[in-house]
Amino acid sequence: MSNTANPNLLDINNLTIDFRTDEGLVHAVRDVSLNVRPGEIMGLVGESGSGKSVTAKTIMRLNPNNAIIQHPSQISLQHESKQINVLKLRNRDLNIVRGNAVSMIFQEPMASFAPAIRISDQIIQTMQIHLGISKKEARKRGIELFDRVGIVQPEKRFDQYVFELSGGMRQRAMIAMALSTQPKLLIADEPTTALDVTIQAQVLELMLELREQYGMAMLFITHDLGVISKIADRVTVMQKGQVVEAGEADKVLFEPQHAYTKRLLDALPHLDQLPEPPTAKPETLVEIDKLSVSYKIAGSGMRSDTFTAVKEISLSLPKGQIIGLVGESGSGKTSLGKAILGAAPISSGQVSYFDDKQTLSFGHNKKLQRLELAKIAQLVFQDPYSSLNPRMTVRDIIAEPLEAMKLTSSRAETDQRIIEVAEKCHIDVTHLRRFPHAFSGGQRQRISIARALICNPKFIVADESVAALDVSIQAEILGLLKSLRDELGLTILFISHDLSVIANLCDWVCVMRYGELIEQGSVRKIFLEPEKEYTQQLIASIPVLTPKETAVSEE
Repeated sequence: MSNTANPNLLDINNLTIDFRTDEGLVHAVRDVSLNVRPGEIMGLVGESGSGKSVTAKTIMRLNPNNAIIQHPSQISLQHESKQINVLKLRNRDLNIVRGNAVSMIFQEPMASFAPAIRISDQIIQTMQIHLGISKKEARKRGIELFDRVGIVQPEKRFDQYVFELSGGMRQRAMIAMALSTQPKLLIADEPTTALDVTIQAQVLELMLELREQYGMAMLFITHDLGVISKIADRVTVMQKGQVVEAGEADKVLFEPQHAYTKRLLDALPHLDQLPEPPTAKPETLVEIDKLSVSYKIAGSGMRSDTFTAVKEISLSLPKGQIIGLVGESGSGKTSLGKAILGAAPISSGQVSYFDDKQTLSFGHNKKLQRLELAKIAQLVFQDPYSSLNPRMTVRDIIAEPLEAMKLTSSRAETDQRIIEVAEKCHIDVTHLRRFPHAFSGGQRQRISIARALICNPKFIVADESVAALDVSIQAEILGLLKSLRDELGLTILFISHDLSVIANLCDWVCVMRYGELIEQGSVRKIFLEPEKEYTQQLIASIPVLTPKETAVSEE
C-alpha cells in the first residue's frame, strides 16, 4: 500500500489471465487496461467469452484456482487515501477489497444467497464482519436498505428466504446486500438481464439514485447497449479477451470506431422499423377457447389451495405468423404456452388445432392425444444447455423425437432427415457427432430449434428462447426463426419479456397481465398506439439507445 495522488479509484493495467485446463492453457484476458474514476459509472460491454466477468472478478480476486495472472498485470485500488496493489494482497488481507472497498452484484441472485439461511442473517453477518457493528445496529441498517432499494414491507421481507421473493425483489435484495458494506466501487455483472422491462427500468433508476446518494463508482457489465446508454458515463468494449474500443459513452455508442463495436450496434433491434400488419386475414391454426390453467398448492392439514395462472383466455393463432406473447413475470405467459402444448393443467376451456389432415382438440373435458399433438406442435426451451442431454451427441439429440414417434423406417432415412434440418438451421453437419458442451450458446439454441423441427411440425412455442444470448447471436437466431417461418410456413408463439425483440420479430402481439389477455393487435398498433395503461408502461420502459444530452434535455 502507498499514498498517492492518482485521481482514479481503480486502475487495471496490462491484465493478462490464462486458465489451466486439461486441454492446455486457455487465454481469457489479454493486456487489458481500464480505469474507473470516483463516482463514475464505467460500462463494460462485449459478448460471452469476451473476458468481461473474468476481468471484473479479478478485481476482488474471485477467479478459480486454475486462473493464472501473468506478468506484468497490475490492479491498483484507492482505499482510505492509500493505493492497494490488489494482486499482491495475501489471502488473509483480501477483506480489505472484498466488501470493504468493493462489492459485487451478481447476475443471478438465487445463486448468490444461501437458500437455507434467511436473507437477514446473511446481510447482518456481512455488516458485522466488514463494519464491526452490533447485530442490532446491522439489522436496523439492513431494513433501512431494503426500504431504500424499494422493497415493500421491508421488515417482513428482510427475514424471508431468497426463494420467497420475486425476481425483481431478489435483485433488489442483492443490491441491498452489496451496499450494506458501504463500498466505494460497486461491480454490477449483468444485474438486469433476467428482469422484466419495467423492473429493469426501476433497478437502473435506483442504481443511478444510489450513485448520487453514496458517491459510489460502478463497473457496470452488460451486453445490452440500450441499458449502457442509459447508465454509463464511459464505455469499454471487449472482444476475445481484449479491449477494442473505449471512451465517453456517447462517443463510443454514436460514433464507434472499431468494426466490432459497429457490429454490436447494428445487431440492436430498432423500434423505428416496425413491420406493416398483414393485408389478408390468414387461416387459423390454433384456436384457444376460454382457457384457464390452475395449479394445486399444498396447504395446511388435508386442505390444498389452487392458484389460477391463466384466466379464461380466448385467442386465435393464424397460420404462418409469429405471434408475440408479452407480460411481466407471473403474468401467465409460460403457463399459457405450456397449456397450448398440453403440458399444463387445464381447469376449463379447450385448445383446437386445425391441421390440413385433421382437427385435434383437447381440454378440461377432452382427452389429450399426446403423440398426435407432438407431430403438430413442439417447444423450444429458454436454456438450451439444460434442455440438451449432455451425454448424447447432437445427431442423437435431433433424432430422438423422430425415432420415438417412428416417423422414419431406417437409420439412413433418419440421418438424411437430420442433415436436411441441420442445414436449414445452419448447423455444420460435420459437427453432428459432437456433444452439447462443445458448442456456444447460439449454436446450442440452433440445435434446440433443429430438434423441434425434426418432426416437421406446424406450430412452435419459443419460450424466452433468446433471453440468455448476446445481442449479435440473438439477431442471428431471430433471423433464423423468420427464415424458417417463411420457408416452412411455421406458426410461432414467441414468449418474451424483451419488447424490442418482439417489435422486430413478430406480426401480432398479445399482452398478458395477472393471467388475463388485456390487449392484442398488430406490432404497429401495440407499439405505436397502445390502448391499455399497462401496455403503455411496458413500451415506455424499453431501454433504447439515446444520447445523454438528448435524454437530459427531454427531462
